Amino acid sequence: MEERIQEIFELELDSNQRKASYDFIETFIEKSVSDWNTAPDTDTIEIAFTVKLKALSDRELAFLLVHSGYIPEFYSHDSSQETLYSKLVESLVCEWALRIGFTDSFLQKQKSNKEDVTIKVGDNIIVCDTKSFRLGRSQAAPNVKDTIKQAAYTNWLDQYENNNCPAGLVTFPSLMDWKKSSEAYKYFSDHTLPILFLFYEHLSFFLISDQLNHQTIIDLLNNYDEVFPSNSKNKIDYENGLANSLFSSPIKEILDDFLELANMIILEKVQHSISRIEVKAIETKRVIEYEINEMEPKEVKEIAVEASYKNEYGQTLKQLENIKKFRPH
Repeated sequence: MEERIQEIFELELDSNQRKASYDFIETFIEKSVSDWNTAPDTDTIEIAFTVKLKALSDRELAFLLVHSGYIPEFYSHDSSQETLYSKLVESLVCEWALRIGFTDSFLQKQKSNKEDVTIKVGDNIIVCDTKSFRLGRSQAAPNVKDTIKQAAYTNWLDQYENNNCPAGLVTFPSLMDWKKSSEAYKYFSDHTLPILFLFYEHLSFFLISDQLNHQTIIDLLNNYDEVFPSNSKNKIDYENGLANSLFSSPIKEILDDFLELANMIILEKVQHSISRIEVKAIETKRVIEYEINEMEPKEVKEIAVEASYKNEYGQTLKQLENIKKFRPH
């Protein structure tokens, strides 16, 4: 794989360097936040992260983009770490937009009723929703409502006047894609409100191609009714639309080669994630065994009772907590 990466990305990356890229955002967060008991200064961290991104070459950024959009399993659900990670993926997409020619793009600071990234050049504005998911999520693909809310794009776009390119963009990790069809694809192929759906490896390809830039995307969005004359929930219909417009020949042949390598890179990232989880599990068990061996028998018994109690009744206790918190009583 190293030879193919050197050929397509023009980068010499050994196994350790690739792993460093797979952990790039997570490592940055670890170095940026020393105490999670207080809320992190997200704005300051994001600025520092953007500086770090700008130090990367286009090819290095392209490699990073390929395997982006996967939240580390070590982060608790709805935690500050998870929120910050997703925010830095937004920064990554914003940097991509700037580099391909959307020179006025910026991150939204206001989260309520706003897109994640405003992709802009002149009077052309695209509202962008960046998606990140866990590899270990319980479903192979997310629910449509977790992917796209068409009304939200209308609200976002209504806030901009004199927009020559009123459209949306969803950036998405490809391992979460639907197998053959989804109601989501009906929204993505609906030319009444163009919402382009691209995987992170598609974004990456823009950075290594000398035939694609911001104007390519603007032209596609302005001709969405020709690319997608009717909306369809079939994945293949959407892919054919992209293949006949954004990635038409001779770009398609190069893209196919690129996507084959991108798939190998993503699979290696998955293997890397699995390995890290397995190592962490062994280390955690060893620590627990050591701590238990150091305890008095009475302490061990108390822990066993508490663990069994939570296992048997923990879910009901959580429901009780929610009733008291959210329901009048």
